[in-house]
Amino acid sequence: MLNSKKLLIISCSTGSGHLRAAEALRLTCDKLYPNVEVLHIDMADYLDGISRIYLVSFYNLFSNLIPFSYKLLYYLTNSWLAQIVFRAVSPIIRIGSRKLIKKIEEYKPDLIISTHFLPSLILPNKISTPIDTVITDYHAHKIWLTPKNRNFFVATEEIKIELGKFHIQSTVSGIPIHPNFFEQKDISKLRDKFNIKNNNPIILFMPTSRGKVSPALAINKILNHNFGTALNIVAIAGKNKKRNLDDLEQFKTVEHTNFTIFENVENIDELMKISDIIVGKAGGLTVSEALFLQKPIIIINPIPGQEDYNTSYLEKNHFGLSAKSDNDLVKKIQYILSNPTSINKKSYPDPSKIILDKALMI
Repeated sequence: MLNSKKLLIISCSTGSGHLRAAEALRLTCDKLYPNVEVLHIDMADYLDGISRIYLVSFYNLFSNLIPFSYKLLYYLTNSWLAQIVFRAVSPIIRIGSRKLIKKIEEYKPDLIISTHFLPSLILPNKISTPIDTVITDYHAHKIWLTPKNRNFFVATEEIKIELGKFHIQSTVSGIPIHPNFFEQKDISKLRDKFNIKNNNPIILFMPTSRGKVSPALAINKILNHNFGTALNIVAIAGKNKKRNLDDLEQFKTVEHTNFTIFENVENIDELMKISDIIVGKAGGLTVSEALFLQKPIIIINPIPGQEDYNTSYLEKNHFGLSAKSDNDLVKKIQYILSNPTSINKKSYPDPSKIILDKALMI
């Protein structure tokens, strides 16, 4: 058992999922292993300027504004081209990661857990510290498959089998989610907290990327559709608060007193716990949170690539659905309300505990 020693968790802010998974691990480690000193850092904070711009800005540009290009890049690099492309790219990131190497040398961890492929890709050639990798999607892109890593933790048995084809050992753990999701909370008190004064079903709209489904227009159609029962609509504006709030507020009228908008929510687990249907993106963390809470989720506007795979996983196992248009979303909500048993439910233990119990046994 790794006691009275140091654990370094490294994420990277290309999408929030890697950060959230790392933070879930840190919080769980603090709780379960008080004798282990644990630190979580964002790799992007330790990159030189040009490398940071290259990595983070390009990700945001391609994934949010030019999704087709991101999809093309994702699938090209998930082939024999992957090694060629990243042999060319890795030196740029390595040169820009001198601050990261210095931080690791100063902290002197006994173990590193990475929730992003980049630390797993570049660090084994720079340091001797053991590195474990947590894959934060329901598909293992070939860029994650760095044989110099000690352990891999994956979401499903299917990924474990796929990695086995490359002679890579892995453990099925699930994807780490915030410890708040494991806390039992009084649902009626939570409904009161969010000023929901009736017992009607709650449809929760999570922030999403741009795409074929406009949350604002879809909400307007839902508010004016006869589902056979009254609904509560709760929407979270998210990062692009100004634009999203302007879009949503136009439909918040006196007649629609069952429509609530939040700029942001500290404890997102509470809104998810009281919801009957979740509408959102197919990030690995969001999918895992919905699965753990056994909530039906309808995916809209998935980022091409990994979120397509996450959506396929949900639909293949009947854990959720996807909607291709505003009208399709209305139909999918109606379907789930009319056929609640059509959505399978999955239960599993805390992924963070599984990961830490195995990783810290050194």
